[in-house]
Amino acid sequence: MDILHDITWVLPFRSPALTSLAFALSFLGYSTFIMFFMALGYWGWSKAIFFRVMLLITFSAMLNAYVKDLFQDPRPPLSLRLDDLVGASYGLPSGHAQMSVVIWMWLAYELKRRWVWVLCTLITLGVILSRLYLGAHDLEDVLAGAALGALTLVVFARIKGRRWFWQTNLLWTVALIAVVTSAALLSWPDKGIAPDYVPIVAGWMAGGIIGRYADERTLGYSLSPQCWRRLLATGVGVVAFLALQKLLKYIDASLNPPSLAWPVAKGFIIGCFIALPVPWLLVKLRLASSGSGTGTDKRG
Repeated sequence: MDILHDITWVLPFRSPALTSLAFALSFLGYSTFIMFFMALGYWGWSKAIFFRVMLLITFSAMLNAYVKDLFQDPRPPLSLRLDDLVGASYGLPSGHAQMSVVIWMWLAYELKRRWVWVLCTLITLGVILSRLYLGAHDLEDVLAGAALGALTLVVFARIKGRRWFWQTNLLWTVALIAVVTSAALLSWPDKGIAPDYVPIVAGWMAGGIIGRYADERTLGYSLSPQCWRRLLATGVGVVAFLALQKLLKYIDASLNPPSLAWPVAKGFIIGCFIALPVPWLLVKLRLASSGSGTGTDKRG
């Protein structure tokens, strides 16, 4: 048996209970969860940590899409697949494996607590195994995705302590994002068309950076040391975020925006919204502090 590509060995393990668990774990790797988790962490946990998570997510998503279309490695046969959300995308490297390593293992690295390392490792392994169980990827796909995610973390860990380029050269940073994204889209493998989420992710990164830059210079959003205020702030953020999503869906459905510019603009709006308007609202509601305040999130 070709263990790297043949996933028939998972079939005897399938059961209704394990299938439900696998779908739940797999959900942790989809964009709906990732975006909400990143936003909630930014508003209610640590804006410094989750800003770095945002940078890791956006870079990893674009890298994964490019490498997928570069290798064009097919997924397991449809007859073995339980997950119908993957569409016609290729399998190598697994985006779920890459993202789970990037998100959860980075959080463990940041927090540096034994129980967090254990919990995040179990979540990462659970997400990876769920992709095999659901037949969305073979072993080669998830190993390559995990390795690419680990390599990204090693590089990022070595540079995270430096003063960020965007902090002193905002316009050049946004220009660099635009140039790199444009170069990737123009050189997409096999003269193909990039997935529609690539320009969204690029806009998200630019919007998040600009929003954070403006926050640091005009607002100084800082989380409250009181847990009830943090929880309430998170709840307000969720309501605001859902309202934004409805507005963006309405624009998609009703106004027929330009196909090229709109994905970038939509990503930019989401990234900036997380980093500036919601923190401003939370400060005005006295669920967070501004400037020197009494907040506890002053890191990086």
